[in-house]
Amino acid sequence: MRSEVPQSALKKALLLEEGWISLSQGVELAPLERATAGPDAGLRSLFVEFDGYRVRLAVEESPFSLVRRSDGFAVELSGTTFLEKVAVQTPPHHVPNQLFINLSTPCAFDCKFCATPKLGIGFVLKPQKVARIVEEALERYRIDAIALTCSVLGSERESVKLLSQVVKLLRREFGHSIPIGVEPYVTKPEYVDELYSVGADEIKINVETFDRWIFQAVCPHKSYERILAALEHAATVFGKNRVCSNVLIGLGESDYTTLSGLRKLAEMGVVANLRPLRIPLVREEELRAATGGRAHRPSAARILGLALKYKEVLNRHGLRTYRFKTMCFRCTGCEIVPQQDV
Repeated sequence: MRSEVPQSALKKALLLEEGWISLSQGVELAPLERATAGPDAGLRSLFVEFDGYRVRLAVEESPFSLVRRSDGFAVELSGTTFLEKVAVQTPPHHVPNQLFINLSTPCAFDCKFCATPKLGIGFVLKPQKVARIVEEALERYRIDAIALTCSVLGSERESVKLLSQVVKLLRREFGHSIPIGVEPYVTKPEYVDELYSVGADEIKINVETFDRWIFQAVCPHKSYERILAALEHAATVFGKNRVCSNVLIGLGESDYTTLSGLRKLAEMGVVANLRPLRIPLVREEELRAATGGRAHRPSAARILGLALKYKEVLNRHGLRTYRFKTMCFRCTGCEIVPQQDV
């Protein structure tokens, strides 16, 4: 495998395997944003960029450390130089050059890998508030895209309604010059149609895992079949290279099951993010129990191996990760991205 990928991709995979970085004494950065959604909720993070690669790391005690040098920043591994001349970004809205906004935190579901329900944070942003956030960001920063995610509020309908209201208002106030991606939980074709009709350019509907036993254990209130049906419908509505889905790597699934599912999505015209699992401390016991102790952060070798095999699947079906304009494929920080990193 080492001869198949650039050295910098190997280093990114090793950083992703760890998932954490510490700050050495004397390193001063802009305030670090805390995520409010998913496994990373509550964590402070930063982005390290090197050789055209970008990786998002949570800030905590780690063998990797960010150090200040006379010519900028470097990353050390257990005191030895790992990366030299790295750029560091601490974007105020989750990802570089993009507004990634979580509209709400109360959630009717209880997915075992998600930290949000355990953090005691609760908010629902009104559409006008979101519009003001966008307005201020456009005035202060370079913003190439807007991404909107949302918890499942009292019902799926309620969450879709909030997303639709926000997208409609943003289109009215800011036009169509900036792409908008949405990340809802949707299982009904009419909800997909609604989000497209109000002006969303891209959509992400997360299947999470293709292992049916694991899915039922970690997402007990979601419907695997309806998610797949929604993804298939979304691909017909939004079009090629505009529909994606998170697939978590590390819940105990096999590579065979994962690749079989990825091929099925590709046949639909859907592209997946291969997201290394982060186990939230506040849910570690529950998640390990739900997966029979199999949940763990995947190794660099597995992260790279799956990405390389998935690249072949994408190429065979004419799908392109670099064609996406919003959300995770625009950022590339949380995984090894086929066709971009390898």
